[in-house]
Amino acid sequence: MNLKLIYILFIPFYLLFNSCDNSYINKNQHIASKDSIEVNRLIQKGNNLYAKKNSFSAFSESLALYDSAWQIAAKSNDTVLLAKTVFAKGRAYDAINNNPQKTIDYFTQAAKLYGTLPNKKNTTLYIKHLVAHSYDKVQDSASCLSTLHDLYREIITMPDSAKKELPFTTEMALISTVVKNYTFADSILQFLSKREWIKNDSTEYDYLNHYYLTQARINVFLHKNQNSSYIDSVQNVLAQCRNLSDSMYYSSQLSDLYKGLGNVEKESHYLQISYTAFNKFGSPQIIREAKDKIARMEVFAVEAKQKAEAEKAKNRKVIIYLLAILIIAFASFAYFLNGKNKEAKIINQQLLEKNLQNELLNKEMHHRVKNNLELITSLVYMQERNSNDLEVKANMKNISLRIDNIVILHQQLMEQSDVVDLKIYIHRLVENVSNLLDDENKITTYLEIDHILVPYKLSLPLGLIINEWVTNSIKYASSDNGPLKIFLEIIKGDNEINVHYKDNGPPQSTSINKKSLGLDIVRLLTLQLKAKSIINTENLFSYRLTIPTEIGQ
Repeated sequence: MNLKLIYILFIPFYLLFNSCDNSYINKNQHIASKDSIEVNRLIQKGNNLYAKKNSFSAFSESLALYDSAWQIAAKSNDTVLLAKTVFAKGRAYDAINNNPQKTIDYFTQAAKLYGTLPNKKNTTLYIKHLVAHSYDKVQDSASCLSTLHDLYREIITMPDSAKKELPFTTEMALISTVVKNYTFADSILQFLSKREWIKNDSTEYDYLNHYYLTQARINVFLHKNQNSSYIDSVQNVLAQCRNLSDSMYYSSQLSDLYKGLGNVEKESHYLQISYTAFNKFGSPQIIREAKDKIARMEVFAVEAKQKAEAEKAKNRKVIIYLLAILIIAFASFAYFLNGKNKEAKIINQQLLEKNLQNELLNKEMHHRVKNNLELITSLVYMQERNSNDLEVKANMKNISLRIDNIVILHQQLMEQSDVVDLKIYIHRLVENVSNLLDDENKITTYLEIDHILVPYKLSLPLGLIINEWVTNSIKYASSDNGPLKIFLEIIKGDNEINVHYKDNGPPQSTSINKKSLGLDIVRLLTLQLKAKSIINTENLFSYRLTIPTEIGQ
């Protein structure tokens, strides 16, 4: 086939393609308009369901509508529509609280998309504060506070007229109290907001109600105020709640506030109100069905995203190039390629179906394991509450801590498949142990941990070791010179992982530690990791571990 013949054969294809181009553009403009109308309709319908807040299924149904809108936006290549739908999905995941890492991902992506659009600075700042809120849900207080401090520095220089247009600064203060930085929360309310600016907004947040709750937390946990008038305000908010979601939230918060004040009777009263609201909000069957629906939705969303990206990859030059190649090679390879393509499509389809099936089965298994672990934790907690024996209560709390360690790790596995990020995992673990054992908030942690991806068989024993170290520090290493300080460093070496743990407490006698079941567990787990262990002889609460990386391979 000579060049002249190729040229003659190619011209009709090019003219046909070029003549269709203008009609294709007009058609796309019409489709874009229809897409925008449909996306906005689906988002509004989802918002109406979301606003009811009367059941778990209402949130999952709103997510299904947002996901349908997102699939249209992904195909349209419209940044505005994509930003709207990604943000909407983030809100739904935030409310469902089933997969916090998904919430972080969607809000982070939404902030980046809105950041590229003109006149959307306030929207971008608003979504960034939701990223901080998502971090507090996974107990990553370091990332949460880092995001809040970045926002604070960006907003503090604005004039009051601009700050007044940012009502979510109240939410920033509330988030700061969640990670127990009450001083920073007080500064946010003082320098970024004013009481007269704050009012409830039915379309976003009950900002005024959250202002009362934030001030109540600051009064109770920072200033130790036994007669805070803001607690009365929070009680009035609870009395006026018109949906189950808010009733659960504010009754739970009042229970925590009265626990901080040492009022056991009122703590128990509001905890019972919270349990009652939760049982009405969604039965275990409804929650399980909704979670299964969300899991299937995630699989289909991945498939839809792949299809949308494939369609975007097609462009005019690639089509012309492929047409030329097809004309040249048609005579000798048409039959061969046709047969091979059919065979490849069949194999790919079989692999895709198998992969989707395995993902759904894997998610179902993870949900069952998580539910069973939570049930065991509840039984242990009931035993602890019902016992008057101090030794039994202490043993039950130790058992609960070890189970919680496994629960945290299991959540990591659900979010990251077969590997665990040590930085996120250990941050959650230390935060969890500190919260359970430290009633007076006198522990300061200094964590320097690399982002190291390790398999389950390495992360679980290491997590249990750190659990025992922190527990022993809180029990035996309290310092008379001020708050207990815990230092933990996990650094990646060439062929090993180096762990260094210590606290500022005084040394304990060797005889006490020899009788410790926890330290016996540490010795056995160290052998399991094939790690080298060094204990500082001058301070028994200083440890070094060198773990070979081949243990995780």
